[in-house]
Amino acid sequence: MTSPRPAQGRQLNIGVTFLAWLNIYQTLKQIVQDAVAPEIQGLKGEIQGIKGEIKGLSDRIDSLEKRLDNRIDGLEKRMDDFGRRMDGFERQLEIALDVRERLATVEAKLEHR
Repeated sequence: MTSPRPAQGRQLNIGVTFLAWLNIYQTLKQIVQDAVAPEIQGLKGEIQGIKGEIKGLSDRIDSLEKRLDNRIDGLEKRMDDFGRRMDGFERQLEIALDVRERLATVEAKLEHR
């Protein structure tokens, strides 16, 4: 048979152990709140600042990319214009060479007379 005394004694031990662990938990919780939490808040502030800097850099990169795209588009247009001018120059050169050949032929015929 069991007596009521050992159960009561064991409950008292569990209660004391629980209170001891609760006290340790409360102490650790207070340490975290006093020491670690402010550091975490400071880090959060620094992270927000870095995010702002990254956003600013991203905006500047986007702006530079747009400017570069505009300059490239302008350069492509100028290259297209230059190509058209070269095509016209090539046609004029072909005409000049054709006229020179014809003139040489005419001069050759005149010399034989």
